Amino acid sequence: MEVTVALPTYKNNGTTIRDLLESLSHQTYANFRLLVVYKPSDGDVTEDVISKYKNLDIEVIYQKEGYFEEAMNLIFSNANADILITTDDDAIPSKDWIRNHVNLHEKFPEVGMVGPYFGNGHKINVFKKIYSLLMERPLDERMKDYLTYFSKTGIFVGNPFFNNYNLPYIKSFSFMGVNMSVKKEVYKDFRLLQMTLRGIGYEPYLCFHSFIKGLYPATFKDCCKLFHNERDSLMRPKSLSGIKERYAELMLSVYYLNKFYKLDLTKLKIDMLIKTLSWNLHKKTKEDEAMLTGIRLGLKISLEAIQNNYDSTWIRSKLKEIQ
Repeated sequence: MEVTVALPTYKNNGTTIRDLLESLSHQTYANFRLLVVYKPSDGDVTEDVISKYKNLDIEVIYQKEGYFEEAMNLIFSNANADILITTDDDAIPSKDWIRNHVNLHEKFPEVGMVGPYFGNGHKINVFKKIYSLLMERPLDERMKDYLTYFSKTGIFVGNPFFNNYNLPYIKSFSFMGVNMSVKKEVYKDFRLLQMTLRGIGYEPYLCFHSFIKGLYPATFKDCCKLFHNERDSLMRPKSLSGIKERYAELMLSVYYLNKFYKLDLTKLKIDMLIKTLSWNLHKKTKEDEAMLTGIRLGLKISLEAIQNNYDSTWIRSKLKEIQ
């Protein structure tokens, strides 16, 4: 089975990507190619580091413009392997990482996406279940046996009725781009809308694409082990403005899914009013306040874009105004 491991990189000082390349050099599954989408920046030494790993089959594609979504679209359009595994330039995979992904795709042909399961099954209170029945029904009835899904309002939610933890895999829309793999029939015709600055929430959109194609996005326990360095990044911002952007982008699922389903936007407004009021009562830090501000801004942007039929470039321009 042919495999492409792919990652976008930007503003990398060479230290973290060196750890990644070193880990990939010692994989127990050797039949893979590394695809690096590289956006040059001042002081970046990515090319210098890559040039030292001649034992790896590496292709570098230069990203001339755009943001994270443009980088991922270059990956989707240039990859051609049976399995595409995505990661980050600050990840350190275990030696069996690629082999784990490949084995699971071979064993479960009905699965379109593979990733590790991070949660733990726990009891949900009755109030949460009642609220879910009233406000968070699945966007599609086929999602009701998923651990997480998109609701009829376009919001990403957890399923309080899920109890299939003992099955071979857990169907879910909760994936992390640092550690996920996708079958060719899923990724090859998928392209992200160019609407964000950070690419937040793109993984569930790819899950949705897999779901539409009739292939399960599935997470597995005790598989595909990988260490992810903790640092300020696009996906895990530390600054308050970055946190606002992150949570604003999470709310853009409303805009995205409105193109495929008729959403209940009236219920959405009620749902988010209840949730933000509840969260507001419990907020304790500036980070919490930034999160709530971002959620409100993202919802406002999504609804305005839907109402006025604005394209994704307008959304990106509004995100740039967040301070």
